[in-house]
Amino acid sequence: MGNTLDVFKAQQQAVERVHVRLTEVAALVASLKAQVDELRLGHELKQTLEAEQAWLARTNDLLRDVQHWRNLELRQAQHVQRWRWLLPFAFALAASAATGAGLLWAWHPYATEFARLRTQAEFAERVDGRVAAMTAAERREFERLMRLPQSDR
Repeated sequence: MGNTLDVFKAQQQAVERVHVRLTEVAALVASLKAQVDELRLGHELKQTLEAEQAWLARTNDLLRDVQHWRNLELRQAQHVQRWRWLLPFAFALAASAATGAGLLWAWHPYATEFARLRTQAEFAERVDGRVAAMTAAERREFERLMRLPQSDR
C-alpha cells in the first residue's frame, strides 16, 4: 500500500501543480481577455475616428460648396447692383443731354439777336466815346451834319 499511497500522493501533488498551473493560465487568460477587450475598444475607437474623419471631409466639401455658391451669389448680386446703378445713371445722363440740347435749341434765336445787339451797343459806345472826345467846333460840325433835333441832344 505504500506504493499506492505514494502514487496517490504523487497524483495529488501533480493535481495541485496542475491546479496552480491552471490558476496561472486562468489569470493569463483573464489578462489576455482584458487586453483583447482593450484592442477591440481600440479598434472601435479607430473605426470611430475614421468615421469622424470621413464626416469632417464631407463637411469640408459641403463648406467648400457653400462658399462657392455664396461667391457666385455675390458676383450675381454685384452684377445686378451695377445694372441697378448704371440704368439710372444713364437715364440721368441722357436727360441732362436732352435738357442741354433743348436749351441750346431754344436759346439759338436769342443768341443771334444778342450778337446783333452786342455789335450795335459796341458801335454806340464807340460813337459816344468819340462824341465825348470832340471839341466844341467838331461838335457843331457833327450836329450840322447829323441835323439832330434839339430834344435828342
